[in-house]
Amino acid sequence: MSRISLSVLFLVSLLIISCQKDPDISIDDQEVIEIEAYLDSMGVLDQAAVDTSGIYYYPITENPTGKSQSSGSVLSFFYSMSLLDGTIIDQYDSLDADTLIVKQGVNAIYPVGFDYSLGYMKEGEKWAFILPSRVAFGDFSYSTLIPENAIIKLEIELLQIQNEEDILDNELDLIYDYMVYNELDDTVKNPINRPEILPNGMIYKRLSYGGSARPANDSTITVTYQGRFLDDAVFDRVQNPDYFEFVYGQSKTIPGFEIGIGRMAVQERALIIMPSYLAYKESAQVIPPFLTQNMIDLEIIPTYASKVGPYKPLIFEIQLIGVN
Repeated sequence: MSRISLSVLFLVSLLIISCQKDPDISIDDQEVIEIEAYLDSMGVLDQAAVDTSGIYYYPITENPTGKSQSSGSVLSFFYSMSLLDGTIIDQYDSLDADTLIVKQGVNAIYPVGFDYSLGYMKEGEKWAFILPSRVAFGDFSYSTLIPENAIIKLEIELLQIQNEEDILDNELDLIYDYMVYNELDDTVKNPINRPEILPNGMIYKRLSYGGSARPANDSTITVTYQGRFLDDAVFDRVQNPDYFEFVYGQSKTIPGFEIGIGRMAVQERALIIMPSYLAYKESAQVIPPFLTQNMIDLEIIPTYASKVGPYKPLIFEIQLIGVN
């Protein structure tokens, strides 16, 4: 029988299964039947293994001597996501500007099955994974791309394994390059004082002087600010006549923001540049990224993840309006 005939037979069998669900068989068991029929039609059923979460997986390209992961590894990867009928949901490959970077195994990746899948791989490998709906999108649906209880196929290429110390070193280099490129240490172009490079990796640059009052623990702080990335793209702002208020010293904001505020006097304006470990760290990554707002609306991931992705150094231009 030809490969085309096999494909047609497989699609017909999927249609029969989907239209004639046995009420005495659970969704999980029905999905196992469907997944194994698919793997058999592709000639890889004998190569595939299944884990306790129900994910089926098999290697496409192995790298036995490749670097292995440790707890909380930071991973860079490409991927393709599709339905079993071949419908492409999303793909991210070498034609895209940057690879995606995530921290594995800390609930920072959605769907959870994608997180589990990444954990199996060594650097330089490419694997295929079939996710049952309960570790994919469950009963969530999106347009015609993702139906309810969709079984998801992933092909993931793991490009690099790093740890957070590697990430921090790279971020500190990027922050320093930003300071030099923008001539923040030139007191003619950027008067008042030279930028301070703090031991924690932050850069603090005073832009205008303030008075004598300064923040104290449990005081209410009122500020305006603009938040930017290192490419100067703005991700958030609060400007006059609106203000942002918080209680200082109670970890109500990201650490770097509070550290910077603590160095300011009332009416002072300052530029604060911080590495991601003082900001949103691993944040949260939705795969595919275009579902991020949907997942926020469903309260699956935090709101800030729609603005700031994993491992983003941040710039805040802040004016301290009041301390009460």
